[in-house]
Amino acid sequence: MWRLANDHNWVLINVPSVSFDSVQTWLSNLRTPAPLVPLNRIVALLWSIWKTRNSIVFRNELHQPVSTLIRAKKASVEWRIRHKLTQSIQPPNPPLSTPNPEKTFWITWKKPPKGFIKVNFDGSKSSHQPSEGYVIHNWTGQLIQAGTFNLGAASILVAEATAMQNGLRVVLVAGFNNIHIEGDNKVLIQAV
Repeated sequence: MWRLANDHNWVLINVPSVSFDSVQTWLSNLRTPAPLVPLNRIVALLWSIWKTRNSIVFRNELHQPVSTLIRAKKASVEWRIRHKLTQSIQPPNPPLSTPNPEKTFWITWKKPPKGFIKVNFDGSKSSHQPSEGYVIHNWTGQLIQAGTFNLGAASILVAEATAMQNGLRVVLVAGFNNIHIEGDNKVLIQAV
């Protein structure tokens, strides 16, 4: 995909392919005051790759790589237009400071403590319908099970709660008692 973007003179960068640490370093290095490649293009391409991946995995759709690139180009242009429109109606802001590499950190998934099972859950609601999903790992980081479901008509809170419930049901039925639960819905987390 990156080679195709490079061939089309849209994202002219070398993408590392060795390890996760090098990708993090690569992305951090792109956040310079005067990047060689507009960061919005890279973000748009990453987003488009993710959307293509999801439509292949969840809807069994076939895609040509060029359609992923075209979607990224459209998203990038749309973002630039909206950004310019927003800037024209808001008072100018002072320039943002350059990010301090010593204060930059990555949020990453962490394995649960030894002897524990971790249930990560999330819900989403798009223009189509709400859905939920969960992923279960053991303390070594090994995937135990994952599941996702479309819910029909439901709120985002119901989608999140259903995801948590379904993940917990799986680990409890399997006989696990030492469980870590992780999700991003503050209302639900505080309620539990």
